[in-house]
Amino acid sequence: MQGPAVPGKINGTALAALLRPRLLGAPASSAPSATQPTNSVVWVDGPDELLVHLDSIATEIVGSTVLVAIDVETDQTGRTPLVVAFAIQTSGSAGLVAATDQLPRGNGVLASRWGAMVRDAAWSALLALATDHATAHGGAARGFTIANGELTLTAGPPVALS
Repeated sequence: MQGPAVPGKINGTALAALLRPRLLGAPASSAPSATQPTNSVVWVDGPDELLVHLDSIATEIVGSTVLVAIDVETDQTGRTPLVVAFAIQTSGSAGLVAATDQLPRGNGVLASRWGAMVRDAAWSALLALATDHATAHGGAARGFTIANGELTLTAGPPVALS
């Protein structure tokens, strides 16, 4: 498990601290990781680079939507936030399912070039959060729901295929 322990219920603002280490990822080189927290990382895609300010991550739960805002920066655009919205079920057991926009909200140039990667990274961090919670409880991630301004993670026994 990466980062702090994952509780079963997480309020909107506390979610940011739990997502941050899951967005950090692994270093591109085999060099040992620094012992100090990393405040930013550079994403590289072909000839393009994006500075991702991990210390800027902010989250909020509004109704049945988790909002994840991350400041990103390029030489051409400067620093600006991209905001990913995940609509999550409010009850039931549909599993690890969410609906989202094709691209995050924010600067159109950055969203069109890097938005899919930002969206996918935020979704991956949410799934890793659910998996880390389930692993700590000896089970498998089964789903998440939103109620009363909190994201609830559900764990259960692994699915057995026969």
